[in-house]
Amino acid sequence: MRSLPILLLVAGLTACAGWGQTARTATAKGAFRVGEPVVSQFEDGAAIAPSQKVVPGETVFFRFSGADYRVGDGGKLILTGHIQAFDPRGTAIISKDEVGVATSLRDEDKDFKPKFHFQFQIPSLAPPGTYKIRYDAVDEQTKAAASAETTFQVDGRDVAASPELVVRNFAFYRTADDETPARSVAYRSGDMVWVKFDITGYKHGEQHAMDVSYDVAVTAPDGKQLFSQENAAVERNQAFYPQPWVPGAFSITLQPNMKAGDYAITITAHDGVGKQTASSKGLFRVD
Repeated sequence: MRSLPILLLVAGLTACAGWGQTARTATAKGAFRVGEPVVSQFEDGAAIAPSQKVVPGETVFFRFSGADYRVGDGGKLILTGHIQAFDPRGTAIISKDEVGVATSLRDEDKDFKPKFHFQFQIPSLAPPGTYKIRYDAVDEQTKAAASAETTFQVDGRDVAASPELVVRNFAFYRTADDETPARSVAYRSGDMVWVKFDITGYKHGEQHAMDVSYDVAVTAPDGKQLFSQENAAVERNQAFYPQPWVPGAFSITLQPNMKAGDYAITITAHDGVGKQTASSKGLFRVD
């Protein structure tokens, strides 16, 4: 995401976020320093409240200030700022971003304070919790550097991590839009049965490449296989942020002449990078 440099007046900078964020600096008085971090939902917007959370897929705006920089010949000011954001597991969600501030100040600009402005997007599949932003800046004329960090909260669903391939949260639903599993998994002939689940524990290749697929099979009460489809869905991609899980969903329509009894749906997941296979089975009843 391209960053846009803008400017801010600040006075008496301290390493305090002002709304429960943490920010730390280790600079002496009079040394080049950074501070006043603001995480917002809009460019130049107000800081997010302590109780407020952003959601996966949302764009976050971030800015911080610099102070006690050197003014060179002709009022020259040259600063470079950086940020990088991390999820609760310590995994970077964006590459380190950079923005510069370069201008010439006049005598009446002696109280001018620069601000570094960034924006980035939370991954669409990302765990909830406390996210961290590490930020720093360099005074290019003196090579003095200062750094700090702050935090913000992300809401959303989570899928527990696994050291090996596993199918989690297998459940039956009444409709595609339902977020809560069906209380009863009893259906009638002709009904549509929805299944949702998550696949995690797969390995990532170079540039966080992933290759995940799953097969679906339906078995009758007598053990006879009624339906089978290999590679019912395939997820292959690569991105800076390693996708932590793959959500899966599909539906089957029960035939009008299906006999009463307990039927089974088996999902077999495949990890093409890690060469792993895992399966999960769920039972539903036809009355």
